Amino acid sequence: MLHKCANPNCSSLFRKLSQGKLFLVDTPLDASDARRTRWRGQSRGRVEYYWLCDQCAFAFTLSYEKDRGVVAVPQPGSAEKMAAAASQMIIRTNPGSLPDEQSA
Repeated sequence: MLHKCANPNCSSLFRKLSQGKLFLVDTPLDASDARRTRWRGQSRGRVEYYWLCDQCAFAFTLSYEKDRGVVAVPQPGSAEKMAAAASQMIIRTNPGSLPDEQSA
């Protein structure tokens, strides 16, 4: 069951499917599990669900690494997107702080 954001540095709790981004990850089984399922004709992987909150989904995606499992990794270009979003937030939240072109 999902209970929190898959980013280990985030403490956001899972509340609704409409918030954040849900990932379906097919992870490979370890050797002992693979032997047990092979004779039954089952998949060689395990399907698991992971969730990133809205803020983490903006900057990260999930990746599977053989030795570490599922990890949050920065999205390509996320630094530029975050900087652009931060500048937009500053302009929207405090529009009177920027000098007018006419007063210069």
